[in-house]
Amino acid sequence: MSIDTSLVRSLNSWGEQHRSLVRICSNDLVYIVILLAALWFVIEILKTHPIRISSRDFGVNLVKKGVVILAIPLGIAIVVSETISAIYVRQRPFVADSRVHLLVPHSADGGMPSHHIVFMVALVASVYYYDRRAASFFALLTLITGVARVVAGIHYPSDVLVGALIGAGIVYLYHRFLPSKMLSLRA
Repeated sequence: MSIDTSLVRSLNSWGEQHRSLVRICSNDLVYIVILLAALWFVIEILKTHPIRISSRDFGVNLVKKGVVILAIPLGIAIVVSETISAIYVRQRPFVADSRVHLLVPHSADGGMPSHHIVFMVALVASVYYYDRRAASFFALLTLITGVARVVAGIHYPSDVLVGALIGAGIVYLYHRFLPSKMLSLRA
């Protein structure tokens, strides 16, 4: 038995006693991270583009910077993640192992990489370039989500790890090759 399978079985048996917590952590934390990151972003744009000019200019800057700083790298991460899972189909633990129980509703499609984690880590990495404290808090919530998805029997630990590497790698490459002026929060 692999370390992946062993960890899923151990965590999954613990999770059976804590289904409500597992559901919240495995499925709902992603929405909290998205909401907090959006709030963080609006506050950062307000700091660099005060509304005193005009609310239209603020809105334009919010959308332009939002697309360049968040939407494009997250979109690339999602496309790469979906492409990998279409090419490499790996059964989820609850499908592959009869001793692993699905603790939250989920389809039996392929589980490599974890799309939740690819998205969340790409978001965390995007925020990290501008605010390490906020990114650290979002990273903690992302870590909890990754563990909870293993506990729920949805992913193997390696699915989560690969998802994290993809999300972080895409944002790193995006920032490496895009001019820093484009990635600035300032106009």
